[in-house]
Amino acid sequence: MNKIAQHFIYSTFIFSPSLHAATTEQEPSQQHLFSNLGSQEQASFIYPNEHQTLFIGNTSTFGLGAVNSPQVEQQLQEANEADVNSLIEKDWWGALAEIGTILLLGEVLYQVGESTMEKDFDYDVEGGALEYFHDRLFTKKYWKLDDNAMSMNWGHAFAGALYYQAFRNYNFNYYESTLAAFLTSTTWEVFVEYQEAVSINDQIVTTWGGSVLGESYFQMAEMLAHKEGWVPTTFEMLFNPSQVARGWFDAQSKPRFNRSKVVDDLSVYTGAMHSSNDTRDLDKSILTLGLDASINSMKGNYDSLWGTPTWVEVSMEMGLSEAGVEDWQMSNKLLLGGYNNWINQDDLNPEAWQQHYFIGPATGVEYASFGEEDDEDFYAVVNLLGVTMGGEWQQNQLSLSIRGDIYGDFAMVKPFATQGLENYRATFWNSKSALWENGYAYALGHTLNLEFEAKYRDIAFGLLAKSHRWDSIDNKKIERFTDWNPNRKDLDFKDERDRYQAYLKYAISKQWTLGLHYEEIHRSGEFFGIDFPDFYAQADDVESRSWLQLDYIY
Repeated sequence: MNKIAQHFIYSTFIFSPSLHAATTEQEPSQQHLFSNLGSQEQASFIYPNEHQTLFIGNTSTFGLGAVNSPQVEQQLQEANEADVNSLIEKDWWGALAEIGTILLLGEVLYQVGESTMEKDFDYDVEGGALEYFHDRLFTKKYWKLDDNAMSMNWGHAFAGALYYQAFRNYNFNYYESTLAAFLTSTTWEVFVEYQEAVSINDQIVTTWGGSVLGESYFQMAEMLAHKEGWVPTTFEMLFNPSQVARGWFDAQSKPRFNRSKVVDDLSVYTGAMHSSNDTRDLDKSILTLGLDASINSMKGNYDSLWGTPTWVEVSMEMGLSEAGVEDWQMSNKLLLGGYNNWINQDDLNPEAWQQHYFIGPATGVEYASFGEEDDEDFYAVVNLLGVTMGGEWQQNQLSLSIRGDIYGDFAMVKPFATQGLENYRATFWNSKSALWENGYAYALGHTLNLEFEAKYRDIAFGLLAKSHRWDSIDNKKIERFTDWNPNRKDLDFKDERDRYQAYLKYAISKQWTLGLHYEEIHRSGEFFGIDFPDFYAQADDVESRSWLQLDYIY
């Protein structure tokens, strides 16, 4: 129940004997209270911001025959101000203590594993320390694309999520927490890893990727706190460990959600999949395990802080085959506010079409790994900035929805054309540092998503399409240079990934859904030798997947 509604009910109950007598006869439901509170047109206060007004004027609207006394009104106002202040007042000391603890633990781990990091040591303090660190911050000499393993570089997104949540948990808004993650990442790159290159890719992944994961998991953890069962509890601990740990000592921040303003969806699923690839002559049986979640607050931003993302989407899936972990996919999307228009939302005529249109800036991250070892196809993408738009139409028991996203990307990609090369690692000698070291390279490009769903009663039919286009970053000046790999040559790759899916779902009950899915994944890649034009490689294939999926909805 909304905190202000609680203050209203409890305070009025205590100070009004007539109300006490009325409520002992009939306890109004929470839903009834909210609907009546929202219908008042008299004195009001705000919780938690100007978009969420709860009116507390004449209590006779409840049919309880009581009127608030000045004393009650004053106490309600004081309670409201205390609640609002607790949600908007920044706790600098709490945030600094948490980020300091994270950096201290990181430094301890870095020192323990320093011997394994020595291969990345390209610099040492030369001349005065002040001049050296100034140059690391403000000159291009030290800023490079590093060549660490993909797992380490993608792991920076999760480190960034911890940096982000260290401030978000203490009443800093989305943009302030993102800036804090950037400053923390810069401090780490420049001062802690002072013997290494200042990693451009780490800065991007830690800041942008960290803010997307951090906000997604921040909102997810609060939503999961209202769910029952061991699965929500486990994921809550994983998504915001600091907040959960503080809860053990009754020191957690107050929930920011006004549940009446948010539409939550959470489901876990399992599926039996068959995958076939005629080009590679591969057939596989895969068991899938996954999670899908959505937190939609477009009807009323639940957060008292400015600039909170209004739609969060999280999906994760793992595929298991006889060979072990076959697939790993994850995707997080944020809609950063924007324009919304609702038409006929209050029309009770069953023949009227209720409509909703939206458009706004968006960002996201995506990671996908398909297959095993040399045959593996993987990419990790930070959707730096884009646009999400869509519409929904509903009439009686029929609903239609369409949605599209387009993003500009920074990506780490294993070029698909390596599938057509023998001993391809030798081909990359003296080329892009990350390509020779770990078989992937950095690219810029875009991602396009399209979604359509038609639903009638308990049956839903949907179409999904996703398109990636990436072109490698070809600038030897920002490649990591070493004595043993001077990067005198360069390669350019262009990669394409297209995914098309159709599904049919049936709601067995309120908690169980059965779905039949079919998907095709089209992959294509080309390699060009920039400094040695005779080099060329190309690979194309199509993978077909069909599966039966059972969802449990919380």
